[in-house]
Amino acid sequence: MLACEYEAVRHLLTAPRIAGRTAPFIGEDDFDFPGLESEAATMSGGEEILVRVAEELWLAEKRVGLWELVRRLDHESFVRVLEALRIGRRSHGQSAATFDRAA
Repeated sequence: MLACEYEAVRHLLTAPRIAGRTAPFIGEDDFDFPGLESEAATMSGGEEILVRVAEELWLAEKRVGLWELVRRLDHESFVRVLEALRIGRRSHGQSAATFDRAA
């Protein structure tokens, strides 16, 4: 995987509200998503969405509906997802400055 994509996923999984629970599942270059899914089963709805978004970014498999981001995430978590998308976008040749102008 590309470094920016790893950093984007790591950014989500190290959000302050879930970092303590997700840390054992974060490797140096990969993530233990079966373990994360098991851990997420006992998280709040918003916390669990952060894990699913991270999984979707890493595996490129549909896990989260856009409506969930808008309706179920608190402001802090929503901003964290946007930040992760910005980080991941750099892996596809678009700088953060370009992203800011497009927004």
